[in-house]
Amino acid sequence: MLVGSFSACIFFNASITYENIKLILIALLCTCLASSANYGINELIDSEFDKHHPVKKKRPIPSGKISKKKVLFGSLLLVLITAVISFVYLPIEVFFAIISLIVMGFFYNVRPFRTKELPYLDVISESINNPIRFIIGWYSMQMVFFPPVSFIVSFWAFGAFLMACKRLAEYRFINDPQKAAKYRKSFKYYTEENLIVSIIGYISLVSFSLAIICIKYSISVILAVPVFIASFIWYFKLTLKKDSPAKEPEKLLKHKEFYFFTILTIIVLVLAKILNPYLEFLLKIWS
Repeated sequence: MLVGSFSACIFFNASITYENIKLILIALLCTCLASSANYGINELIDSEFDKHHPVKKKRPIPSGKISKKKVLFGSLLLVLITAVISFVYLPIEVFFAIISLIVMGFFYNVRPFRTKELPYLDVISESINNPIRFIIGWYSMQMVFFPPVSFIVSFWAFGAFLMACKRLAEYRFINDPQKAAKYRKSFKYYTEENLIVSIIGYISLVSFSLAIICIKYSISVILAVPVFIASFIWYFKLTLKKDSPAKEPEKLLKHKEFYFFTILTIIVLVLAKILNPYLEFLLKIWS
């Protein structure tokens, strides 16, 4: 979400005012609440499948430590609280984006839709949350126009890259096609080979979108490209490890490389913003 706000400032000179900071904080709270609601519903519906997972079967719901009714009630309560807060305190565009986040969680998890059971569509639909979060951050800066398509596509493709890596890490961890299919129906159709091919496709789309952003909005973004490439290589290498943290992204917080690439990316993009006028001047001279 914060990437959307950051992009509005870096590329389109959005003002960092007290009002905007307040909106960002409220939007961040609502995004967290909406994501928590989606997570609760996901855990509730997945509990039957998690019994076939070597690690997830020990979680509170599959193991019977927590009542399913309590989880359902808590998730619905979070949805209600999120909707009320976002409608009252946030721009209408942010409200609709947050509702979209909840709706996408419904389509991803709940039958008869349950897109997470369909190969490729599971990655495609879950990754839509990335541009939705971007839009939440974007309009929290009180932007008056929709973000450029190149930004939307790049963040969707980046999310798809991460999700496909997660699927690959899960598939390799279970290491048994039949058990994998019992845990997640889409694994009936996935193989290591076609997952890796899809990862290459998603990262290619990220690269294409970044090229458009460089050409159309800020040539200085090219300074960050080496950092992006290095971080993608590191993450894919991490995905291929035997017990990869890519299957549970929260475990990335234990890796110092994650913080290194995150901080370095922010520093490089800020420098790119400062240096952009000079780079554009040099381009005019050379052309």
